[in-house]
Amino acid sequence: MDLHDHSYPINTPNTYYKDIGDKLNPYVGTWVYDDGTSYIKIVIVKKIKATVWTHYEDYLIGAFQYKKNGIDIINTLNTLNTNLSDPRDYLIWGNRFGDTSRLNPFHEYTSDNKRINFSFKENDCYSDLNVRTLTLNGQSAIQIDKFKTLEMGQACAPVIPGGFYYLIKQ
Repeated sequence: MDLHDHSYPINTPNTYYKDIGDKLNPYVGTWVYDDGTSYIKIVIVKKIKATVWTHYEDYLIGAFQYKKNGIDIINTLNTLNTNLSDPRDYLIWGNRFGDTSRLNPFHEYTSDNKRINFSFKENDCYSDLNVRTLTLNGQSAIQIDKFKTLEMGQACAPVIPGGFYYLIKQ
């Protein structure tokens, strides 16, 4: 079944929800933000036919590195070498596109409402990550909107400051 067709009931046992049309592929890669003070590196890979409960889905998973003034604050890139059984156990994971009928966090930047939503975990603190692809100065890039998940009532502080960032594909 098409992963992006939301008319089906999800979680049907032994069903494979496939990324038909490879809509997840533009988000795959190594992406870097560097303003001379803050450095963010995000690596996103695609997991094919990952087991989720009793069904299968194509997923994007990832890991990240954050430096401040050249000093590593957090580096989780080695976690991508771990083969976890559930893609939602990775530090960055997602496969759902944002609802294009609702207000887009990127509405000030573009009329294109297409974006993917990720969960982002840093030191047991969860954030949401909206990501859109674009071309920036002739280079493939992503723009991210990172913000702490409010509904979880978390008593934690994210490591990477929330906000909008442009990351260039490496």
